[in-house]
Amino acid sequence: MNLVVFFSRDKDILRIVSQYKKEYNADVYEIETLNSVNIFTKFTNNNIPIKRCDLNLNNYQNIILISPLWFSKIPSPVIRFLEQATGHINNIIYILNNKNKEDHAKEFDKMDKILNMRRDKSYFVSLDKKEIHVRVYQ
Repeated sequence: MNLVVFFSRDKDILRIVSQYKKEYNADVYEIETLNSVNIFTKFTNNNIPIKRCDLNLNNYQNIILISPLWFSKIPSPVIRFLEQATGHINNIIYILNNKNKEDHAKEFDKMDKILNMRRDKSYFVSLDKKEIHVRVYQ
């Protein structure tokens, strides 16, 4: 079994989630914040609390984590999720969407460090009106 975990209801993120849900025949879980998120919250990217994940992540062969970057950084809610998931993930694949199309590879390493494990694969994804463009990063 596979699980797509995503953060953000942005239309681009939802398109990416749909693609990977089909590709991996995966269940889907959304990282939800306890408070509303606005531009100031995104800019400061401080400790934004999230709802606790009630899934047994150990039951999944692969976790596909899909997230935007906020001002070139991993969003705080994704960091909170990773902190909660540490020790409960068998294999992880990262998919990051950055609207300015710059790659920030150090963010993959930050997530690995939080989980205390090495990712299986990592991708930067950008979208246009017709296609999803994937750039592999290892």
